[in-house]
Amino acid sequence: MIDADEEKFYQQWEKDRMLPNFKRKPFLKGLSLSLLFGVLILVISEIGWYERASMIANMSSNGIWMIIAIVIFSFGFAWIYQQFTFEMNEQRFQEIKHLKNKK
Repeated sequence: MIDADEEKFYQQWEKDRMLPNFKRKPFLKGLSLSLLFGVLILVISEIGWYERASMIANMSSNGIWMIIAIVIFSFGFAWIYQQFTFEMNEQRFQEIKHLKNKK
């Protein structure tokens, strides 16, 4: 009932789950994704695609604050993505463990 891929994941995750939760790969993936969205927001605001938002942004904000907000948002999103990835792997591990114990 458990295929070779699931067994390989089970063996690997059984060792990795006891290590600290910080994993670089999911963090960097989340960071790059959120920075891409931030750059997209900056590009849209600079080309004036939505005129009213551009007028309000030019009236009351400074560009450095927008960049700081995007960086803070990006690091927060990357941390949440990393935790989400860990929890999904843990759930998959528990499901496989349940299937193995069921046999």
